[in-house]
Amino acid sequence: MRKFFMAATFSVFSLSSFFLFAQNLIDGVAAIVGEHVILKSDLAQIVQMTAVEQRLDPRFDADKLEQIQSQVLESLINQKLILEVAEVESIEVEDREVDQAVEQYIAQSVGQAGSEERLESILGKRVSELRREWWPDMKEQLVAERYQGQLFGGVVVTRDEIFVFYNNYKDSLRAVPTVYSSSHIFFKARPGGKSQNVARSLLDSLRGEILAGSDFARLASLYSEDPGSAKRGGELGFVNRGTLVSAFEQIAYTLGPGEVSDIVETEFGYHIIEAMEILGDKINARHILITPKVSTADEDSIYALALSVGDSISSEGLFAEMAKRHSDDASTGESGGRLGWVDPQSFPVEAIAKVLPTADVGSCSPPITTDDGFHLLFVHEVREGGVPTLESHWAEIEGLALAQKKAKRFNDWLKDASSTIYVENFLNNR
Repeated sequence: MRKFFMAATFSVFSLSSFFLFAQNLIDGVAAIVGEHVILKSDLAQIVQMTAVEQRLDPRFDADKLEQIQSQVLESLINQKLILEVAEVESIEVEDREVDQAVEQYIAQSVGQAGSEERLESILGKRVSELRREWWPDMKEQLVAERYQGQLFGGVVVTRDEIFVFYNNYKDSLRAVPTVYSSSHIFFKARPGGKSQNVARSLLDSLRGEILAGSDFARLASLYSEDPGSAKRGGELGFVNRGTLVSAFEQIAYTLGPGEVSDIVETEFGYHIIEAMEILGDKINARHILITPKVSTADEDSIYALALSVGDSISSEGLFAEMAKRHSDDASTGESGGRLGWVDPQSFPVEAIAKVLPTADVGSCSPPITTDDGFHLLFVHEVREGGVPTLESHWAEIEGLALAQKKAKRFNDWLKDASSTIYVENFLNNR
C-alpha cells in the first residue's frame, strides 16, 4: 500500500529531477511474491512521495533515495507475504471499512501536501482518480493488518520483561515528545445546493448537445473532470462487473449500446454515461464527469455551523456527543472524535499540530481551518516529554518493549513464510 505522508513544499524542479531518477522504474515488475506482483511503477510512486515527505532533492540525495527504494520494496514484499497467508486463511474486510480508510488516507495526504491541487500536482492525477486506484491497495493493507492483529494478538510483556528491557536500553532510549490526549470534530467543506445546481446544469446542457448529435468524445475531452478518461474521450475501457462505483455501474449495465444515461450522481460528482459495448460481465463505457465546486459561500456556511456547534460545547461529554452527531470523520465520529495521544511533530494535519501546544485543556477550540474543511479540537490531557524513565514514562517503555517482542515474532514468522512462498526480488538481482 502506498502508505506515505507528504511535506507541503517540494519544488517543481526537484519533482522533475525525481522523475529522471525514477524513470527506470516506470515499467515492469519489481518483485513477485507467490501470486502477487509488485510493479515498478507502484514502487516509484511510493519512493517519490517519501522523497517529498523527507524533502529530499534527487540531484543531491540519490544515495538516500536508493536506500529508501530498497526499504520500501522490502516492506511491500513483507506485506505481500502476509497477504498470501491471509488469503489462504480467508481473512476478509468489508467494503465500507475500505471506503472509510481510503477517505481518511486521502484527507491525511491532502493535509500533508497542503491542498488537493498540490497533491494532484505531485502525483499527476485527480483525487477522484487516486481514490479509485488506492481502493484495492487499501483493501490489501487492511487484510494484512487484520492478519497481523491475529498474529500478534497473544503477544504481551510482563512487568519483569519491561524492567529487563529498560535496564538493557535505558542509555540509548531517545527523549519522548510531549503528547496530547485529544478529540476532534471534522466539518467537511462540501458544495452547497447552488454549486450542485451549477454542475448539474452544465452536464444537462452537454447531454442535450449529445442527444442533438454532438460528438460525445469531443465534449468529454473538453469538459470531463476525470483526467484519466477525458483524454480518451471519456472511454474507460473494458472492466469487470464490480470494478466501478456501484451507483455508476448500476446505470451503466442497464444501457444499450450507444444509449446515453440521465445524470448519475456518485461520490465523485455527476456523470452522464454512454454504454459502448457489453460482453457478459464486462463493459466498455464512456462518461463525462462534472464535480461541483466548493464556493466561498459554501465554506462560510460550513464555518458558521462549526462555530455554532463549538459555542454550544461546555464539557468533554458534550463534545463527544456533538462529534457523534456532526463529525464527517467516519473513523473517529462514533468514538466521540477521539484521536488518542497525539504527537504534534508527526501528526499529519499541520493546522491541528500547530494548535495543540497552545490549546486550553478541557475546553473546545475555535474552528481550525484546513484545506478540506474545519475542525473543532478538545484536549483532554497533556503528557510531558523528556528522557524516558520507568516512573514518568511507563506506558512508552512498555510500548517499546512490546514492539521489540512483536518484531522478533514477526521476523520468525517471515523466515517461515519465506521458506514456503515463492519470492523473487528483481531489483536486487540487477
